[in-house]
Amino acid sequence: MTDDFLGKLMGSTSRAKVLRVFFLDQSCVFSAPLAAKRAGMSSRTVLKEIAVLEKWGIVKPAKFAIILANGTERAVGGKQKEVAWTVNPAFKYSLALSKFVHEVSPVQYKSILSGLKGSGRLVTVILSGSFVGDASRPADLVVAADGLNEARLETAVRALERQFGREIRYAAFSGSEFRYRMTVQDRLIRDTLDFPHLVLLDKTRLL
Repeated sequence: MTDDFLGKLMGSTSRAKVLRVFFLDQSCVFSAPLAAKRAGMSSRTVLKEIAVLEKWGIVKPAKFAIILANGTERAVGGKQKEVAWTVNPAFKYSLALSKFVHEVSPVQYKSILSGLKGSGRLVTVILSGSFVGDASRPADLVVAADGLNEARLETAVRALERQFGREIRYAAFSGSEFRYRMTVQDRLIRDTLDFPHLVLLDKTRLL
């Protein structure tokens, strides 16, 4: 990620990536492989950085297990539980650090738009949810494109996930469908636009 101030400040791009993974998805419990996948790094490097963050009290050990519908735990990787980590809410500066990470993590708008271009002729691109620090929103990314290629869009979003270190929930529409949903006050659209969001592209001129 270019111009990564967080990496410069911490003196380690790897550590910044791992910190970003945890704080951009604070409700998640991360095993080393999962954190490595989100950060686009090796598990060995991630474990090294997690050890530092744990020593500082920023993250804490947790248990990674699949919870079944009946409330019981299913073995993961042949074990009942796998050691994992999560953000430590008791860390004195947790809230301040979370806000800081969101503010200085460079959302590369040009890279988002260029990454999505192969999905079709982009009409509208809106950032919401985790991109603006509000995971309660129905989607992190709303895309409308003419000639939408859903397979290419899926590939593009997965690439963005590696860039930003977290899962990206997205909603996609054709240009005509998006315009229709705007006129009928579609709930997902309203739940996006009525709360903090960022419009990267709007060729509809409806926003």
